[in-house]
Amino acid sequence: MFASKVKRLASVAARFDEQGNEVKLRTLKELSGLELKASRALVGYVEVLLIVMAMPPDRKVRNIARSELVRIARVLSIAGQEDREKLINTGLPYTWSVSRFSHDMTAWLCGERSWQLRVDRFEDAKYDLNEVLAATLPSMERSETTSGLGNLDLLRALALDDKDEVRFLVRELKELEDRPRVKDLLFDGLGLYIRMRSRSRADSRAFNAIRVPRPFLHDRILKEFDAPELMDMPLPDPTRLTQRRKAEIIRVVKLAMVLTDRETDPVTYMDERTIRYYELERGVSVVIHGMRPSRQLPMESYIGYTLFKNGYPAAYGGAWVFGARADFGINIFETFRGGESGYLMCQLLRVYAQVFKVTRFEIEPYQFGLDNPDGITTGAFWFYHKFGFLPTDPALLELSELEVERRLKRPGYRTSAAVLKRFTGGNMALALEEGRPTGVYDITDQVKRMIRTRYKGDRGRAVTESVRNFLARSGSGPLVDGATAQVLEEVALWAEAMRVTSPEKLALMMDMIEVKPVDPYRYQELLLQFFKGEA
Repeated sequence: MFASKVKRLASVAARFDEQGNEVKLRTLKELSGLELKASRALVGYVEVLLIVMAMPPDRKVRNIARSELVRIARVLSIAGQEDREKLINTGLPYTWSVSRFSHDMTAWLCGERSWQLRVDRFEDAKYDLNEVLAATLPSMERSETTSGLGNLDLLRALALDDKDEVRFLVRELKELEDRPRVKDLLFDGLGLYIRMRSRSRADSRAFNAIRVPRPFLHDRILKEFDAPELMDMPLPDPTRLTQRRKAEIIRVVKLAMVLTDRETDPVTYMDERTIRYYELERGVSVVIHGMRPSRQLPMESYIGYTLFKNGYPAAYGGAWVFGARADFGINIFETFRGGESGYLMCQLLRVYAQVFKVTRFEIEPYQFGLDNPDGITTGAFWFYHKFGFLPTDPALLELSELEVERRLKRPGYRTSAAVLKRFTGGNMALALEEGRPTGVYDITDQVKRMIRTRYKGDRGRAVTESVRNFLARSGSGPLVDGATAQVLEEVALWAEAMRVTSPEKLALMMDMIEVKPVDPYRYQELLLQFFKGEA
C-alpha cells in the first residue's frame, strides 16, 4: 500500500492541473496516516517529497510534505543500527555514509561539530601510511612507522581513539599546508574512506536547504519559453548577505556535495570573499564564487555555482571564464532532472553572461555523451542544441543541420546512437554575439610555441627572461607575494609570446597581476578592457 501511494504521488508530483493537485494533496494526506518504517522504501518517498518541496502548487501541500520529512527524520532518529545500515549512502537523516574526499573537504567536515567521522578503510592506496607519517610525526613517535604495521594497526599503535583517527590524519597532513599540491598528493594517495554520520537532521538531503521566506508556488512546469529573451532580461543586483546568511549558504553548498558523494574544486577551495547571491524568478536563486588564490588556474577564472529551487540545491557546476569566452559545465541533481532543466540552465547562462559579459559559451563533449553513456541515451546533444548550442567543428555542424532536416520531415525520428557519438568529436558553442573571442588556448598555444622554438624547451629560462622583459617594459619593480608572483609569470609569458608592447596594455596587465588572486570580477573587467576591439 505504501509503495503504491508513493508511486501515485510521483506520477503527479510535476503536474499542476486541478486534478493533479487534488491527487497530490489527497495522496499526501493518505501517506501521512500510514506507519513509516526505516526501510529502503523511504528513499523513493524522500525523492518525491523533495520535488514537492521545490515545486509546490500551494502552501498546504508544501506544509504536508515538510511534515512528512520531519516524520521520516523522527523514525530514523530511533532506528537501530541494522536498519540504518540498509540506508547507507542515501543521505537520509541520521544515516551513515562511506565516502572519500580531498584533505580540505575532510578538514571542513572535521570542523563541523554535528558530524561523527571514523576511518572506514584504506583502498587502492598509492602510499603507505607509514611512509606518509614518517614525514610528519614528531621524532619520538616516528619509530612506530618502522615496525611494518598495516595502516589500521598503525593508528591503533599510536593510541588513537577511533573517533579521533580522521581528525588526526587531517592534522598531520595539514603540516604540509604551505605545499598544497604535495599535501593533496599524499592524502589522496592514502586511499582513505571515511564513515560519517551527522547528529543533526539538517545535515541530510531532506533538510539541506537555505531558508526561503516566500516559496514560489507553481501552476505549471515551464518547458517552453523564449531562451534569448530570458538571458537578455536584466539581472537583479546581488542580494546583500549578512554573515549569518552567507554562512548558511556556504554550509548548504558544501553539504550538497558531501551528501551526494561529489566534490568540485570551486566548492572545496571556495574563496568566501567572492560570493555573490542572486534571487531570480520562479523560486530560482544562484550563488557564484571563485577559488582561493593558491588554487586558482593560470589566466582564466574558474567560477563555481550552485542553483537553488525554492531553497533546495538543484544544480551545480561552474564556468571557466576568460574575457568574453567561457567553458561551461552543468550538473543537475537527479531529483530535478527533466522538468525545468532547460529553464534552469538558461538562468545560469544569464547570470554568467551578465555578470562577466560573456558572449560565447562552450561545452565539452562529456556533457553530451563522450565517455558518458547517459548523455547518449538521453540525447543530451539535442537538449543543448534546443537552446542555441551548435557544434564548433564545421563537419559536425553540417551533420547536425542534416539531422535537423530529418527530424522536421519525419515525425518520431530519433537520431541514432552512432550519430550522437559522432557529435562528441568536438565542442558545442552558444554565440550571443558575432565573432570569436580570444580564449586561453589561443594564448597558451603561442606560449608553448615560443618556449619550443625560441628557448628550445627550456621553460625556466623562458619564465626568467619573460618576467625580466615584462617588468622592464612596464616600468615596474619585482613582485614578491606568492600568489601575485605566480600570476606575474603567467602574464609575462603571455606578453612575451604575443608581443605585447603597448604601454596601455602593459598597464592593464600589471593591474591584472595585482587583482587576479583576490577579485575575479575586477580581473574579468580588466580582461575585457584588454581585448576590447579584438573580436
